[in-house]
Amino acid sequence: MKLVGLDVGTTTICGLVADAASGEILSVVTRPNASRVPGAAPWEALQDPRVIVETVETILDEFLGRWRDIGGIGVAGQMHGILYVDRDGKAVSPLHTWQDGRGDLADDHGLSTAARLTRSLGSRVSTGYGIVTHSWNAAHGRVPGTAASLCTIPDYVAMRLCRRTAPLMDSSNAASLGGFDLASRDFRRGDIDGLGIDARLFPEVTDSFPALGQARPGVPVFAAAGDNQASFLGSVRDARTTVLFNVGTGSQVSVPVDASAEIHGLDVRPFPFGGYLAVGAALYGGRAYALLRSFFERTLRLFATGEPSVSWDLMNAAAGTGLTVDTRFSGTRDDPSIRGSISGIGADTFTPGHLIVGVREGIAAELIGYYQAVPSPRRAQVSSMTGSGNGLRMNPALRDVFQQKLGMRMQVPARGEETSFGAALIAGVAGGVLPDLAAAGRLVRYA
Repeated sequence: MKLVGLDVGTTTICGLVADAASGEILSVVTRPNASRVPGAAPWEALQDPRVIVETVETILDEFLGRWRDIGGIGVAGQMHGILYVDRDGKAVSPLHTWQDGRGDLADDHGLSTAARLTRSLGSRVSTGYGIVTHSWNAAHGRVPGTAASLCTIPDYVAMRLCRRTAPLMDSSNAASLGGFDLASRDFRRGDIDGLGIDARLFPEVTDSFPALGQARPGVPVFAAAGDNQASFLGSVRDARTTVLFNVGTGSQVSVPVDASAEIHGLDVRPFPFGGYLAVGAALYGGRAYALLRSFFERTLRLFATGEPSVSWDLMNAAAGTGLTVDTRFSGTRDDPSIRGSISGIGADTFTPGHLIVGVREGIAAELIGYYQAVPSPRRAQVSSMTGSGNGLRMNPALRDVFQQKLGMRMQVPARGEETSFGAALIAGVAGGVLPDLAAAGRLVRYA
């Protein structure tokens, strides 16, 4: 039996086919997410959902044409962002992605939508969160008149694959929009109405990954999961004893917890099939390293001719300690006004090598700081560490920083595309092809 996992990322769209008995990945197809829509304002971050669905369908058609024994299709993807759909289940707006900045725009009283909703709801929401985007749109007449519901892009992909007319959101995606009650695992609909936002546009929520329909006869499509939770499942063999660090464009640290109690500085998110995931999310990860590389190339361009290129391998090999670099160059979700800094500059540390090492350590320091916010009794149960995302997979020097700081060996999944693999595992458990998450975890392999 085969399982398909789909990951609708911000920059790429990936699909894979996995063998449900061995976990072997039989095929991987990755396409650019070429759906960007130019915004009318610099703070808009928009994508065309129709282009995304067409790309996914092309990938899926290839899989379905090659394998006849596909037992289920799992979908995951970028969280927080929203699009609007009509009563036929078709998009009537662009996708407003998690990078959209309208929630940080100040009103006439100097208060942003994100700050106002955080105050009103009593829980933190940030720009890019669906409830923030929708609230701003409602206040500025930007909600389409034919909108019957809103949802995330992986929800939309899942419903379009089986021609469903209304979204059904798993709690792992629903919580990412904000205005969500973790205990009841549903939107705080009364509170949302009290904010002057029509709660009827927030879809029904499920907590068991039901089949939404069939992409082809006998091939069920299951409710979509958040990419953070799917990536965790696709990376970790034993959830109870493992902390996961993921460094891609942004970065996250994730640890399962039993209760939905708020943890200062962290998001507590629903975990597939029960429980919760405590998550610290940084806006910069590999993006900080890429920014440093760009700085070096601009410096070379200033003093040389031709088109310079800085080697990642040379950057990874750089050594030298003494600089402290805060890599929060665009702030945090809590405080977008924070900016990065460099300290410890001296005659012996003002070198490119010291700066490279300082940025690596800064990336790790922000994530480790989030990890240390996890209650100490839970951290005491953690005995292993996994690293995922290309920022860790391709940079052994960055892995070394985590290992030195935490005194644990960092294991890296043998296969990339952890989110797609996690989505496939969720489909396996939801469809009964795999008995439970423990069996799914045993299919994870480390390099």
